Amino acid sequence: MFGKFASFLLTGPFDRIMKSVDHAVSNESQRQEIRANAINRFAETAAEERADARRYRAFWVIWCLFSGSVGVWFFAITIDTIFDFSWSVSDYPDTVKPYVDTIVASIFGSGGLVATAQALSSAIRGRR
Repeated sequence: MFGKFASFLLTGPFDRIMKSVDHAVSNESQRQEIRANAINRFAETAAEERADARRYRAFWVIWCLFSGSVGVWFFAITIDTIFDFSWSVSDYPDTVKPYVDTIVASIFGSGGLVATAQALSSAIRGRR
């Protein structure tokens, strides 16, 4: 009698509950997969748009004007700080600071990464 009752509980309601839980977990996994695919597609589209923008001269002209002025300003701040001239060059304004930080990081960061990669490759080649 107890065996039949336990069998009924385990095959009837318990089985349906476990199937519902499995179905909910499967749905959540599918949602996360869809979300990941959407984010990945957005990143790919953004990269394609940036690559497309770099094909035009206007992009490079504007980028050079902005990064050139940032470079001159950075040079003036550095020289004024190191040699204590009376130029009183102020730091970048708060409205421009995020863009300047991105440009400086991209210029010096990429240069630093290339220099590090070259140093590592020459060290590896030298050991062989």
